[in-house]
Amino acid sequence: MRRPSRSKPARPRREQTTEVIELTVERLGAQGDGIATWQDETIFLPFAVPGDRVRAALGARRAGGREARVVELLSAGSGRANPVCQHFGCCGGCTLQHLAAYDYHAVKLAGLEAALRRVGIDPAVVAPPQTVPPHRRRARLGLQRRRDPQAPAVVGFRERFRHALVDLGECPVLEPALFALMEPLRHLGSWLVAPGGTAEAMLTRCDSGIDLLIEAAAAPNLAALEALAAFAESHDLARIVWRADNTDTPVIERRPVRVVFSGIAVPFPPGGFLQASAAVEALLAAEITTAIGDREPVLDLYAGLGPFTLALAKGRTVHAVEGDAAAVAALGQAASRLRGITVERRDLDRDPLTPVELAPYAAAVFDPPRAGARRQADALATSQLDIVVAVSCNPATFARDAARLIAGGYHLERVVPIDQFVWSPHLELVATFRRS
Repeated sequence: MRRPSRSKPARPRREQTTEVIELTVERLGAQGDGIATWQDETIFLPFAVPGDRVRAALGARRAGGREARVVELLSAGSGRANPVCQHFGCCGGCTLQHLAAYDYHAVKLAGLEAALRRVGIDPAVVAPPQTVPPHRRRARLGLQRRRDPQAPAVVGFRERFRHALVDLGECPVLEPALFALMEPLRHLGSWLVAPGGTAEAMLTRCDSGIDLLIEAAAAPNLAALEALAAFAESHDLARIVWRADNTDTPVIERRPVRVVFSGIAVPFPPGGFLQASAAVEALLAAEITTAIGDREPVLDLYAGLGPFTLALAKGRTVHAVEGDAAAVAALGQAASRLRGITVERRDLDRDPLTPVELAPYAAAVFDPPRAGARRQADALATSQLDIVVAVSCNPATFARDAARLIAGGYHLERVVPIDQFVWSPHLELVATFRRS
């Protein structure tokens, strides 16, 4: 367990003042911040719990109120847990480790329930949340060199509301195989990044090994390429790719990079999207296939690399639609060996499937990015599909799209929240709509 003395409050955005005030935390907000009131203004206090009495430095204004930073805890409220990570209070990755179980689960659901109420949906449709272990199989890390050329590189996540990196000494949300690369990446960063410079590293644990994508402003020189190749050999990485100015330079591929969905291997493009947790991917696929039953043909919209396409294809005909060229090529290659799957490249935000194009299908799944699927949801709402299943990582845009489907005659049967992003306020969900 992490000792309370290690906790450091996160620093807010610019527009800081020297004004220090005394506050009492009244409640928790949807993002897990403590909420207090001062001179009729809402004050957001990260890493606080109801009942805390604090001295706080006022910071930047944001939508709905103002940030503040705890300077001194005068007396502690109840409902506090010992954070499990030494970087809690500084690292922006986890913001809820200080909450006891009851408040933690309440915060995770509060944003979803509030979003549903705003569009007139009764939160009673929300099922008990599903939980998974916190280990994530992908991470985007910052690499940074100080201006001192003798100083080692810093590797980690950004501080909350700041560009500064937290040099990771531990991380309970990463799979151990990914965290084991932190110290080697620090040494590698000395070759890759000039003093005072920055880069980013995208680590993904695929089924054939770890894939590393380096993103930087300039192309690599020969010394960097040689260091990267040696790094891959030393740490058994499957592949390293360098990306600069939207151009990918293959550095080394020691074996084909694959992810396996429902027993089918799919090529993994550099920087490709996966659910953060394989356990969540399995939960989502099971919920989707159960909801759709034996209906076919089925549409998989915003299909990505096809985890739901391939789960649904067992006994059904499936048409997958995705806008990203690399994902379409990867799924198309895997599907070419199978019967009953077709793949189409199409930007569904600009060119959604129309009600006429939707007419031949019995059911559809859509899993859009955080911005949601406004135009495609409008078309689905006027279709005659029996079942529509939505997957989302953003309760606000999900609620907006759900309201459109309900206005079009669908009944929202069930929303299953899944705590994929443990210790953060983010929430994954899957929902079933049935034509009334």
